[in-house]
Amino acid sequence: MWVKISLMVLCVVMIGIAARFDPSRQRSLLLAGQKDGPHLRVMTWNVGYADQEDDSRAHTKDLPAIAEIILSNDPDAVTLQELTGPDQLKILLGHLHGKYSGALASAGAADRLEAVLVKGRDARFESLPAGGKYAVAASFHLKSFPSEIVLISAHADAFNSARRRVYTGEAVDWARNRANGSIVMIGGDFNFELNPKDDAHLYTDNVKNDSEAYSYALKYFRDLGREAGETAANDRRIDYLFGPPEKVLLRRAEVLRDAGVGRMDHWPLLIEVAL
Repeated sequence: MWVKISLMVLCVVMIGIAARFDPSRQRSLLLAGQKDGPHLRVMTWNVGYADQEDDSRAHTKDLPAIAEIILSNDPDAVTLQELTGPDQLKILLGHLHGKYSGALASAGAADRLEAVLVKGRDARFESLPAGGKYAVAASFHLKSFPSEIVLISAHADAFNSARRRVYTGEAVDWARNRANGSIVMIGGDFNFELNPKDDAHLYTDNVKNDSEAYSYALKYFRDLGREAGETAANDRRIDYLFGPPEKVLLRRAEVLRDAGVGRMDHWPLLIEVAL
């Protein structure tokens, strides 16, 4: 008798507790993300032409259109590849109406250079050696965000996957050594050919080298444009923006396929993250 009464009381208590507990509410609280902090918008774009052209580097006549696309998308920072030199950078900054400052990588023996642009005048720029050539990095701050942001503009060899692997490894090593206390991102044209079915076209040397290089980058960074699709002609995804695996929340990843200029064979990749 007393056993039955005790069980009935226990049952009533459990029902009461269940009535006060809303599992869906608890789930929503557990899954709710933190509110966004400041947003960082970054663009990477190889502004050169297809290799079939007489001069596959950026063409000065395209710089006004390039500037217009940058201004209309309003990135905080931009990495560019295949500028011919300081004169083109100066002209481009002029078309950007003083909104951005920028720098080129050291030339070395290269006939085309990487550039990095940052809004405002407070960025610091430096060249970094990678794979026998140079990339260029900018260090800057966003308003209301205390940590330093470091953005590297990179361009790996288009024809030799062994060189791509060495270049990627050295660029990633430089970047990860700067990641302590900073938000570090690498943007550029890495020319990875990761699909064995693409072996037939002219840009692929060795899928194994590219896979190893890409895997090494992913060991320390996140491929922020992974779901955005191809970034270049012939269904290639060879332009990348790598960022911290945990410090940022991805809010947008888009290839601007209507933004092609002249006979360029790449489109800009635009990434937006919450810090």
